[in-house]
Amino acid sequence: MTFEEAEKTLIARQDFIKKDGLARVYACLEKLGDPHLRLKTIHVTGTNGKGSVCALFEASLRAAGLKTGLFISPHLVSMTERIQLNGQCMDREVFTALFSEVFAAGPDLSFFELLTCMAFLHFAREKTDLAVIEVGIGGRFDTTNVLPRPELSVITSVDFDHKKYLGNTIAEIASQKAGIIKEGGAALAPILPPEARAEISREAAGKNAQCRFFAPVFEIKARDWENNSMTLRHLKSGEEYAFGIMGEMQVSNATLVWEGLELLRGFGWPVNKAHAAAGFAAARWPARFQAVRGGEEFANAVFIIDGAHNEEAVRAFAQTWKVSPFVSRDAVFVVGMLQDKERRAMLETLAGLCGRFVFTRPDSPRAADPCALADELTAIRPDAQAEVQEDIRAALRCASAGGTVAVLGSFYLAGTVLEILDGRQEKICSA
Repeated sequence: MTFEEAEKTLIARQDFIKKDGLARVYACLEKLGDPHLRLKTIHVTGTNGKGSVCALFEASLRAAGLKTGLFISPHLVSMTERIQLNGQCMDREVFTALFSEVFAAGPDLSFFELLTCMAFLHFAREKTDLAVIEVGIGGRFDTTNVLPRPELSVITSVDFDHKKYLGNTIAEIASQKAGIIKEGGAALAPILPPEARAEISREAAGKNAQCRFFAPVFEIKARDWENNSMTLRHLKSGEEYAFGIMGEMQVSNATLVWEGLELLRGFGWPVNKAHAAAGFAAARWPARFQAVRGGEEFANAVFIIDGAHNEEAVRAFAQTWKVSPFVSRDAVFVVGMLQDKERRAMLETLAGLCGRFVFTRPDSPRAADPCALADELTAIRPDAQAEVQEDIRAALRCASAGGTVAVLGSFYLAGTVLEILDGRQEKICSA
């Protein structure tokens, strides 16, 4: 089997989504020797911020000299981004061989189930010291929740997304995410809405788990928009830290990692504040308010690429946009979304930020009709200019004449645009 064949087989199983339990996953892992039982992990869920928190944890742990694994989703350009060892994406040949082995043990598994089993098997064989595992959807019934008891269970945020699977209220969604808390474990989260905090606290109490909620311990001291980086200042000590991911919401993500590493230190792990500082400076996570130059084909425009794909993420984008130098420019927004998102709420937020939109279609069978999005935007803001370019490259060309372009609405769209622009200076897989 070639890498392309493995990739094709996986893609064909993306719609093979089963939410009827984890029995098939357990059966596959048992055939593989139960690799998940041999792992030390940090398990991360949340509506938004999971990827950034995972990247920050991994970079900090690696700075401490630990052998790290990282399992994330979605990928931006290549599936090999999803399974990383010491910051390096999995080699294509290794990916293919691993897929063949796992697929033979679990031919009835879905796309995400197969990838999860691959990651656990790879990390167990490589004897990682600590693997950072990102939840796919929710938590309680997510494939990754076969992990017995992580060192830390982290909940980054609770807001509306994936209502079909997680529920229609904040309390219902919080209950699903709290499902990653294990008996006698340790959990942490930011200060959440009362109804979310109550569900998480109830879950932790029922499992005799330690649960802590943290207010931000950092503020943003400076932003380097050109180099996609910031300086954070610790509110208590006044110490300043270089930080490699943009966005106003990163103060919450940084706090969770800072406090999480302190908890790990208390559990006997060899980590300290110097390792956190090194991780903060080294971590890079593309498509988080990432500025990229477009080159001659796109009139050398500045593209701000963001994976904002739900209500909370779009609000976070808006918060950062309003303090950026781009807010005063004549910008164009290129937007593509998936059909199952709360599109109206997202468009209502975006309509207040920009007067010209180009709607396009992300590379996904679940992509929303860009014509329908344009009609919806026009209904919200009749004075806005809204046009449609089904082809993503054509949409970028169309928008670039204005000099400043924001691209958002889907990680599928963000990944395609980064590939088109060849703008992945901030590599997902670090050296």
